[in-house]
Amino acid sequence: MDPGIWERLRRVDHRIWDALLAFVALAATLLGYLVQGSGGESADPNALGVALLVVACVPLAWRRLAPLVVVAIVGAAAAAFSFLDYQPPLLIPLMIALYSAAAYRDRERLIWVLLPVAVVTAIAINTAGEPIARQGYNWVEIVAEIVLTAGVPIALGRMTFNRRRRIVRDRDLAAREAVTAERARIARELHDVVAHHMSVMVVQAGAARSVGDADPAAVAEALRQIEASGRTGLSEMRRLLEILKASDGETGLEPQPGLARLDELLDGMRATGLAVEAVVEGPPRPLPPGVDLSAYRIVQEALTNTLRHAGGASARVLLRYEPDALEIEVADDGPGAPAESDGGQGLIGMRERVQLFGGTLEAGPRPDGGFLVRARLPATENAATAP
Repeated sequence: MDPGIWERLRRVDHRIWDALLAFVALAATLLGYLVQGSGGESADPNALGVALLVVACVPLAWRRLAPLVVVAIVGAAAAAFSFLDYQPPLLIPLMIALYSAAAYRDRERLIWVLLPVAVVTAIAINTAGEPIARQGYNWVEIVAEIVLTAGVPIALGRMTFNRRRRIVRDRDLAAREAVTAERARIARELHDVVAHHMSVMVVQAGAARSVGDADPAAVAEALRQIEASGRTGLSEMRRLLEILKASDGETGLEPQPGLARLDELLDGMRATGLAVEAVVEGPPRPLPPGVDLSAYRIVQEALTNTLRHAGGASARVLLRYEPDALEIEVADDGPGAPAESDGGQGLIGMRERVQLFGGTLEAGPRPDGGFLVRARLPATENAATAP
């Protein structure tokens, strides 16, 4: 099947699929009732039999929302259907209801609700109409039928429940590991920013010392630059101390890329086949180094996700310079694949960067198709020095 079609089918609301399942079960059991119930020694088809059949099948549309209520209703209808000697037994809706209850409810509720309903209904279905007077019950056969009727769907449902729980646990673990790795990466980058400003301070201090009293203006300018670099480095150091630092020893003295190198990033994306345009609103201005670096990384990660999930799409990058903030929008016209398809690590990284500066992040499919990432980063001196 085409991956695009499969992805679209996966994103269909589960309530639609459950309603379709209920309709199919109703059609199949009704057909079997009308065909098989017309012959033999079973009761002839009538309005009561059809009503019980409808009661047993229609609730399946709510099998995920209220599985225990559904299984109780379906079980009661199936038992009454068999006691009234209608044929064939309503095994299809019963097994679907038992599977759903086992797959979507925890074990404690299953012990007190599902198991009694399953056993009583299975016994009713497999013993109704038995010629007791002539040959009695074949209990071995009945037990085997109960296991097949109730045990198998419950076991399959528990397997599905455990698999889903394991997937959620693994996803949470991967998300935590991604957060840790991203914080370590941010820490290394901020370390480089701080190291750069410290190196500038050292150079300017050396220049001021060499000039001495011969050029007071040069000394004053050097001291001014030392003060500015020290303030900026101190604000970034405060951020650095707030996040996890990975000690891998790979630090340098050059600052990480910022929006000044955005054209290089866009050219690299275009070289891979992604059609991307950039729009700037408002007069560009210098940003705090941490904000500048994070803005670059957010655009980079958003475009990388577009390449990964929306092959053949085009993208638009918007930078909006506001008096107190920088707003970033990266939109594409691809199929809008969900972020979970790769564990969501790209969005985790962007969210960590935005939260670090007290900003906001919105990410999700666009109403007219495609995917949109919108981030807002405070970009004032007060924001830069905020803890």
